[in-house]
This record gives sequence, C-alpha cells and structure tokens, in this order.
Amino acid sequence: MRRVPDFDDLVGREVPEDERERLRRAHELLVRAGPPPELSPEMDAVPWPDESQTPLRKPARQRKLLLAAAIATAAVLGFVLGQSSGPSSSSSAIDPVRVVKLVGTKLNVNARGTLELGKADSGGNWPMLLHATGLHRLPEGGYYDLYLTKGGKPVVLCGSFNAMGGEVIVRFSAAYDLNHFDKDGWVITRQLPRNHNPNEVVLKPTPA
Repeated sequence: MRRVPDFDDLVGREVPEDERERLRRAHELLVRAGPPPELSPEMDAVPWPDESQTPLRKPARQRKLLLAAAIATAAVLGFVLGQSSGPSSSSSAIDPVRVVKLVGTKLNVNARGTLELGKADSGGNWPMLLHATGLHRLPEGGYYDLYLTKGGKPVVLCGSFNAMGGEVIVRFSAAYDLNHFDKDGWVITRQLPRNHNPNEVVLKPTPA
C-alpha cells in the first residue's frame, strides 16, 4: 500500500497559518490525484538525440520514465496550486493603499467590482487587483478590458481578461502617472467580436 506523506513532516510548524492552510489544500489534492502514470509503450519508441544521453549514466528507459514522471508531477502541481488559490489567497497578494469601487452600467446593471491599488515599486510600477462579480460570459472572441479614463473617456489600456459569469479576480501592473488621468478614473469595457473599440463600458466608478 502506498504510504501517504504526513503533511506536518513536509511543511513543518514555522509556516504562517494562512499559507499553511493553502498548502494543506494543495497537499490533499495531490494525495487524491495519486502518483503520475507510467510512460506508455508508445513513448518508449520515441527516438532521443545522442547528445542528450551522453552526460547521463542511467539506462535510457529509466531516464524516459523519470522525465515523464517529472512532467506529470509538474502538471498536477500546477493544477493543484491553481485550484487552491481562491479569493482569500489572491487578495492577500497585494497590500492596497487605495480602493476604487465599481458599479454596473445599463449594459450590465448587476455587475459590481473593486480595484485595489498597491504601492509602487522602486521602478514606478504599481500593482492592481481587480475583484468583479456579475460580468457576463461573452461570445467567443470577446473579452473585457481595464482602462484609465481622461475626461470620462477610456484612453489607456491597463489589461484584458475573460469572465465566466461568476467571480473574477485578476492582477494587473501599470506604470502610468495617475495625475494625468481622472480621479478614480478606471472603467471596465466589454469588447465583443468584431468590435474592439472601448466604447461599451460595463463597470464604472461609483459616484463621489
């Protein structure tokens, strides 16, 4: 029977509690996923370049099995980390110094959002974290954009993203001087297929 590694032995007791819970979820998902599958017979027939085998002293088949196991483990780990990163872990990645609240327009009256702005780094780049709910899933080829406005018009693109109809959490980074734009001048626009002009605002700042 396969022995399941003990979580406390792997992580230890020094990890902060919030990070510990995130790692525990990842550990449980990895345990449920089980070990990676063995290399299929078809893969064993794939030719390998001689130069890639020269520095290694393990038998060729063992090298291929180790490579396949590493790829499968990396894929499972990437999936687990993505699944275990919920809103709480994402929101803790930024320490906001300013928060802009967004409300839906007549194009999407039920949409709501907040845009958190972090402190700029030494290079003048400042992080942003968008939380939004109620954004409709757009037809294939459509997407949403985050824009800065000047005179009420979207003028500078800060990033693009998709929405599936539920909660959306997206990180952005920008280096613009906010003094050149409207106060709290961020909007979310929808870009439908064949119409990629920023003229359909679905989220805008709440009135002052």
